[in-house]
Amino acid sequence: MKKLLLSIVGIFAAGAAFAQTYPYVDINQISFVSQANLQNCNDSSAYLGDTIRTRGVVIMDGSLSEVASGSITGGSRPFIHLTDTANGGVQFPFSAINLMGVNAGTSNPNNNIENALAGDILDVVCIVSEFAGGIQLQPLSSTSVTIAGVGSAPAPVVVPVGDLQDNQRVNQLTTGEQWEGSYIEIQNVTVTGVSTFSGGNRTEITVEDANGNRILVADRYLGMRMTGVSTVNPNSPYSVGRFVVPAVGTVYNYIRGVVVQDENGPCYPGSSGFAGGYEINPLDSNDFDQAASPAIVSNVTRSVLVPNATQSVNVSADIVDFDGTVVSATLFYTADQAAPANLFQSIAMTNTTGSIYDATIPAFSLDSVVRYFIVAVDDSSNVTSSPSSSVAGPLNTYFYTVRPNGATIMDIQFNPSASSNASPLENDTVTVTGIVTASYASGDLGYLYIQDATATENAGIFVNGGPVSVFGLNRGDEVTVQGVVEESFGFTRLNAINVTATSNTGTITPITLDPSDAALFGSNASPALEKYESMLLRYENPMMSGTVNVTDPNLGFGEFEVGSGALATVGARVLTARQVLGQAQGSIDVSYTSDTAQYGSALNVTPIQLTSNYTFDALEGILYYAFGNFKLTPRNNADFVNVIVGIKSLTSNEVETAIYPNPAENQVNIKIDESYAFNNLNVQVVDLTGRIVLDTQVNSAMSSLNVEGLEKGIYLVRITNGSETIHASKLILK
Repeated sequence: MKKLLLSIVGIFAAGAAFAQTYPYVDINQISFVSQANLQNCNDSSAYLGDTIRTRGVVIMDGSLSEVASGSITGGSRPFIHLTDTANGGVQFPFSAINLMGVNAGTSNPNNNIENALAGDILDVVCIVSEFAGGIQLQPLSSTSVTIAGVGSAPAPVVVPVGDLQDNQRVNQLTTGEQWEGSYIEIQNVTVTGVSTFSGGNRTEITVEDANGNRILVADRYLGMRMTGVSTVNPNSPYSVGRFVVPAVGTVYNYIRGVVVQDENGPCYPGSSGFAGGYEINPLDSNDFDQAASPAIVSNVTRSVLVPNATQSVNVSADIVDFDGTVVSATLFYTADQAAPANLFQSIAMTNTTGSIYDATIPAFSLDSVVRYFIVAVDDSSNVTSSPSSSVAGPLNTYFYTVRPNGATIMDIQFNPSASSNASPLENDTVTVTGIVTASYASGDLGYLYIQDATATENAGIFVNGGPVSVFGLNRGDEVTVQGVVEESFGFTRLNAINVTATSNTGTITPITLDPSDAALFGSNASPALEKYESMLLRYENPMMSGTVNVTDPNLGFGEFEVGSGALATVGARVLTARQVLGQAQGSIDVSYTSDTAQYGSALNVTPIQLTSNYTFDALEGILYYAFGNFKLTPRNNADFVNVIVGIKSLTSNEVETAIYPNPAENQVNIKIDESYAFNNLNVQVVDLTGRIVLDTQVNSAMSSLNVEGLEKGIYLVRITNGSETIHASKLILK
């Protein structure tokens, strides 16, 4: 009955949707990218940005998507995948695509997409778009999706892992792009890494084939919703998930799922360090076929979170083997930070009660960093390590630091793990002491941060909530905070239970950084800033009398960029004038903002629109993290040291110059104002480190540069006539 009603609705809706005629394009045509383009790192659709009509067979039920979204009505972001109707819906290279379930320009889900069933044949009027390298369709309106028939659900296509990813889990565009959006099957893979995040409610696993090629198994669909975790899709067939997180070493005969791209690798120099590449997303529990299961190690705890020099530490773990028995469990430990796994000391764990195993690490001297891990072996000779470590990657361990008086802020923030920046004390209750660097006091940031005065790294923490007394604190107050350590989308915070002023005071000297230091602020450099999270920083130009310049006055969402000097090609993000708990912590007592029209009305001070003419001797603030980026948050106007306005920018008197195309691939054209008289101009191309990678001269108003040999990325083009700079601008090579 449902299909009949939708078909009737479709007949009438089609008249409205197709009253304006849009060109019909097969899904294969939309998805296809030539080998030449793929070899040149271009995987975009030829129809990107176009409004078209297409038709496809639905690969999965619309009730299976599992992506929460606060911007979508209902809180769930629906989507499905379609495959070309050619060959009766049998999948082939470049035959599949992602269909978003929200109507263009709205936050409203499309009912026909939410209610679609595998095998339905849909007619869609849509906009061709792209996200993180993945091609996707977005319906034009609520009447733009209609059922044109009913067929069979497409069967999975067997694809080697190596066609999608290499041994570094990097996108293989030339062989992987053809399967983007498709429902595929990978075979005979072993779990080499497990990542549980979002407060323990989400998980992803990395699997590896016999050749060492690795791929991320991600959680966009019901198949990876963890056991007991509530589903977010209101149409889901289950109220809670059923996926049991596997142990490292688990072998699967096959895993099935749809391929979604999260661009990474050398073709995407600006991509996040956490991007998964071509990820496989299982639809439901039937997409897994597990071979013999190894033991599972869980609930690893220790008797003393942060011991002193006289305390031994009892380590306990719950170890079970669901298809056999646990033969042995061993605890490995060391205080030698350079020791490889084979040089750790070992002690057999004792099976005390039920599935609980225990062992004791002896006392170590003050400031020792003790690392440890557990290895369990079952009756099938399967080996499990906890915490999990990739077979091809570095060793991951649990650890603690021996302290005289319990935990410090550094113990919350520091994590030596090779695969995670999460606090090693996540979900634990701790008590730490620090000096207030930002507060709720009038004219301050409006959030509470404290910092350990004895350390220069991993020393700051955001204190969330707490008793009313936090509102009476001021900068310089020493406070003791008891709270629960929490990770909020990569940002570590301490959820306060008690906050007590000690009556002592102290002074925190900000750590000085160069905002154009490529190692800290260049592409993919965010992990290098992790050690400064929540600390008081000062951005300064290291050059004598050098200034900090606004290099991009509006990055959106209240953010702008500053760098060392007007020609800086590397910059640091700054956030002001925007306060949304959990999303932004920009002070409303800072005048300088990226957009006075959007953010100026909420300020406690007179708003000032930033331009590239603004410079400072220095800029101070607290380093905050949200939406994949670190950003400095000045607390008030005093954090902007010696603001200079109105100095002519580098381009105010420049000669009219055009540099195109930009972004460019192999060649860049330079056109100089023909009325400008010159004999020879010097043209330099400078990379993000300040290195001159191309230096040449031109003697005509129209010329070209061969940039084919340069790596993809962002550069500065500087044109001078003798000692006078007549033009400077950024150039992107793709």
